[in-house]
Amino acid sequence: MSKYSGLPLVALALAVSTRAVASDAATNRYIVHFDDPVAAKVAATEMTHAMAQRGSPAWHLRHLAAGGELFELTAVEAEAMAASKGVVAIEEDRMVTPAGGIIDSLWRRQWYMHDPKVGIDAPVAWVDTRGEGAVVAVLDTGVTPHPEFDGQLLPGYDFVTDAQAARDGTGRDDDPTDEGDWTEPGDCGARQSTPSSWHGTHVTGIVVARAGNRPGIVGVAPEAKVVPVRVMARCGGRLSDVADAIVWASGGEVAGVPSRAPVDVINLSLRVPGACSMTMQRAISQARGRGTAVVAAAGNDSIKASTVSPANCPGVVSVAALARDGSMAWYSNHGDGVTVSAPGGSLGGMGVDDILSSVDGGERGRQRPVFKYYAGTSMAAPQVAGLVALMRSADPLIGVDDITTQLVDNARPLPGPCPKGCGAGLIDAGATVNAVVEDRVLPRPRS
Repeated sequence: MSKYSGLPLVALALAVSTRAVASDAATNRYIVHFDDPVAAKVAATEMTHAMAQRGSPAWHLRHLAAGGELFELTAVEAEAMAASKGVVAIEEDRMVTPAGGIIDSLWRRQWYMHDPKVGIDAPVAWVDTRGEGAVVAVLDTGVTPHPEFDGQLLPGYDFVTDAQAARDGTGRDDDPTDEGDWTEPGDCGARQSTPSSWHGTHVTGIVVARAGNRPGIVGVAPEAKVVPVRVMARCGGRLSDVADAIVWASGGEVAGVPSRAPVDVINLSLRVPGACSMTMQRAISQARGRGTAVVAAAGNDSIKASTVSPANCPGVVSVAALARDGSMAWYSNHGDGVTVSAPGGSLGGMGVDDILSSVDGGERGRQRPVFKYYAGTSMAAPQVAGLVALMRSADPLIGVDDITTQLVDNARPLPGPCPKGCGAGLIDAGATVNAVVEDRVLPRPRS
């Protein structure tokens, strides 16, 4: 609000008296700046007294350290005060929010991010970081074009060696685009046809969907980057391709594939029954040795997580799924093999109780970018991978073992029952990032 000139202090008192008697006008907070800082407090006291004499509800609240006097005023009183002698400016004491506040239209549907009981508390973590500088590799079905990914994707790779399953006419190549994993009756041992899942696109959105677009969602680490790595296509993928992709994403050498710098964390929303194979364990151990954390979905088989790979491989952060009410999701694998839990959705009749993220709208091939609700440990794991990206952004030198320790130590007690075992509890992004900031090796940059 700008300052007006002309009215003396007595005129101010008369101007506010009529308004105060006529209406119980709502008050707001205003910061008043005077031309004489030394006399400001005296002037503020005199103004308050003059208003009180006329029945005004105005209050002088306090002096600001940087200069200025804080008042509680009606809008009419503020206008009158702005015109008073000695006042050089008056400003509304506006509400502030963390930089780049949530404006995405689908945010309220992302209960898993912010629900006070069962959400992961992402907005608290964003006070320190939104993931800038961190890189996540999503090893999945690849990725489709989507507005949520504008500026979010780094060059990836297609590790699917079966050209027929890949549906791109080639074996391995530098295009990780998802060509669709739809099936016909009889394919993959199934009796019925299935539409394309666009699974990798959904997982990627959970990790890094960019903030500030409409309509849109927000990823757990919206300023991190994703390296999309295609390891699954029609009927799934091969263990050998997944293992090579783990090595490559973590900075290792793979014959015939250009090398890249290690990513901070690999997300594996995939599973194969049985013990952790030597192939998978070697790839994971090498990745961890190069400083890359590995997060894996516990699986949706309603069995012990220790019987499903790669979630049961030593060194992996294994993630179980919680339903909308905070209890263990009925489909989630469980038990001693689980490290932590995250929201995965209820997989019931209400889609809004599941996890909303980005997909393509095509039944087979790509058509248009849309959003859909999915449920599963596949949706829980990328929330943890996104949190690891926030941790690495806050402290680039945090080690892979320390990452697991912080996730476990800062997990919240489960909001609902999990008698079969859901690990250390529900991940808490805010508490975890705060702990990493306090313990980090690098000093906090000065603002």
